[in-house]
Amino acid sequence: MLGSFSSESILLYVLSMALSVPGIIFAFTFKGFAQAFVSKKLGDPTPEAQGRLTLNPLAHIDWFGLICMIAFGFGWGKPMMTNSRYYKNVKRGKAIYCLSGPVALILVSFILQGISTPFNCIALVKGETAFGVFSIIATIFNTASLYSIVLGSFYLLPLPGLDGYNLITTFTPASFNQTLYKIERYSTFIFLGFILLMRFTVLGTIIFLPAYRLHDLYTSIWNLLISPFFGL
Repeated sequence: MLGSFSSESILLYVLSMALSVPGIIFAFTFKGFAQAFVSKKLGDPTPEAQGRLTLNPLAHIDWFGLICMIAFGFGWGKPMMTNSRYYKNVKRGKAIYCLSGPVALILVSFILQGISTPFNCIALVKGETAFGVFSIIATIFNTASLYSIVLGSFYLLPLPGLDGYNLITTFTPASFNQTLYKIERYSTFIFLGFILLMRFTVLGTIIFLPAYRLHDLYTSIWNLLISPFFGL
């Protein structure tokens, strides 16, 4: 079975896996930094006091979550502790906080793709293979862009533990608290079950289709703006 794979295809697979790591680390780091920054602006000093108001990946990366992300396609960063009592308007503050991380990832994805495009154009002009310097740099930023927008979309899902769920519960009437408590008791099983459904059914394709389409749009916009300068 292994003989059916060429050494070049194996090298390409290993290279793609290796080049995905910076993008994964960046996405988790930038999300954590964005939420810490927004929380401070809203009046809550808790994330900054925990050392989370930084772009140092060590402050945001959960190593087991990173390994799972690389190996299985899903993972997590370090949880962020906040205190919404510091917010002037608690519900509005919590809503802004919940949206800040995912929205920041979706927006920074556009910038990352913009950085990737000129390197990709140079690689095309030079006729580089996937192992060329400019091709590798372009792939790193392109992958970081893709992971950012996909993770940003994922965090908006209404699953316990994710920002989308916390956003919904922020505006849920108090009469539903008992129901929410029962749901959150099984949050781990709900999360893992949902991940398995995404991995082994078309659910993942359906959920992330808008993210992939938006990333394609980002790519098209930057190609339209930059590629003419390289005669492409």
